[in-house]
Amino acid sequence: MTKQIEFYFDFGSPYSYLAQTQLEKLAADTQANIVYMPINVLDLMKATGNTPTTIECRAKRKYAKSDLQRWVKKYGVGWEPNPNFRHIDLNFLLRGAIAAIKLGVGPDFVSKVFSGLYSQVLDLGNVEILKDFLKKNELPADRIIELMDREDIFDELKARNKAAEDAGLFGTPTFRIGEDLYFGNDRLPFVEAAAKVQA
Repeated sequence: MTKQIEFYFDFGSPYSYLAQTQLEKLAADTQANIVYMPINVLDLMKATGNTPTTIECRAKRKYAKSDLQRWVKKYGVGWEPNPNFRHIDLNFLLRGAIAAIKLGVGPDFVSKVFSGLYSQVLDLGNVEILKDFLKKNELPADRIIELMDREDIFDELKARNKAAEDAGLFGTPTFRIGEDLYFGNDRLPFVEAAAKVQA
């Protein structure tokens, strides 16, 4: 039976971006299947009584900026502050991820959108910009855009958040192997070790 690692993420989470840059290597090293699990992290935090301290605490926000740069340098990935996050509807992109997963192109969509947001500084909350971006990256843009606006996709995002809450999650990125949770980009070594011994 193929080993399975669930990856819970939100496009607004910079540590989710960092973690997903390592997923290809993680899958290769563990021979595991990565299952992409888009959720709205702020809704999840509200439901679980968690607080977005990086937003609310000035000292932690200042620290996080330096910490993120350490990880960017370690991973050798692109990173630029994206001012478009002020107005991007992240649920819009999360629905896009769900649509892409249903169309069998989830991993590619997630990877490309993360890169577009954090490395290319694009306003992917704009439907026309997103459509053009997906086409340039050889993804089925029209089908994704059409599907993500269906009512059942809205409902599925809510259901995914509730399932994450019920599973004990409180933030992103979170990895789940069986019933075990691993929270944070810095827990990837533990994820790898657990996946290698998973039956």
